[in-house]
Amino acid sequence: MGQLEDYLRRWLTAGVIEDSTAERIRAFERERDAQRTGAGSDRPGVIEVLLYLGVAVLAVGVFALMAQNWPELESGARVAVLAVPAMICLGAGALMHTSPQAGVNRAGQMAWLVAVGLAAGTLAVFLDEFQPSGVNFEDDPSGLLIVAGATSALALGLWTLSPSHAQVLGLSGTTFFLAQAVGNWPDSFSAALAGMTLLGVGAAAIALTEAGLMRPKLSSQLLFGILGVAGVYQAGFADNGTVFEVLGFAVGAGLVVLGVMRQTFVYVFVGVGGLFVMLVTFIFEHFEDQLGAPLALILSGAILIGAVLLLAQVRPALRQGQQA
Repeated sequence: MGQLEDYLRRWLTAGVIEDSTAERIRAFERERDAQRTGAGSDRPGVIEVLLYLGVAVLAVGVFALMAQNWPELESGARVAVLAVPAMICLGAGALMHTSPQAGVNRAGQMAWLVAVGLAAGTLAVFLDEFQPSGVNFEDDPSGLLIVAGATSALALGLWTLSPSHAQVLGLSGTTFFLAQAVGNWPDSFSAALAGMTLLGVGAAAIALTEAGLMRPKLSSQLLFGILGVAGVYQAGFADNGTVFEVLGFAVGAGLVVLGVMRQTFVYVFVGVGGLFVMLVTFIFEHFEDQLGAPLALILSGAILIGAVLLLAQVRPALRQGQQA
């Protein structure tokens, strides 16, 4: 009910509702949550833990079967080894999502997350084994792009059906995969193309999150903020990397400013962390010869201390702003 409390504080401060009305809203939402979960609590229970264990055992079994028997399997069997568990996870996840119990629902989200990974493996093995239209996964850039694109589409579809933290994780992971596939499309891998793809998708996802169209908000802010920073950092390893290094500092600073403006500590944390990593990399890449490794390390340590102190100063202020 954290988001509800934020709204109630805002409405109370603005005089839209009175204390008695806020308390009635809280009671109504508590009763509705109790009815939805069947237990009045969102804490993980034995059933949820066992469902997680079942999904984990299934995934481990798939990899064990591949490790032990892969050379002896025919092409169709190799595809089935991944395809059948993927369909089981998709079906089981859909069934769990119909449960009124929150724990079972969360286990279904995890099953769908595992299904995304298994689906990617299924398509990759299918392309390698059967090579439709001469396309394969291992040596053909188009094969990698097909697998990444299809997996991203699946992750997006599952997120649309269940916008949960697990599906945001799956969507951000497949986005990273897709960006690397895009960077691999030219004759030689382009770190700039892959990084700028990551930055573009991350920026778009952050914009959608702030517009209220992408949720859950916390995981979307964190994961796509990290993707944006990681993208511009990766682009810095291109031949003309200095331009992207400067852009990286701008992106990190922009996240800090956005976090202060939106009173969101997640953006400040990701922005400051990105600035620290990029600044240390910049120092070692451009000034190590002049400073030497020991002095570069001392300077990096000083920067880290400054970054931590900045976060310690900003976080209480942001909390007070959110409560106001």
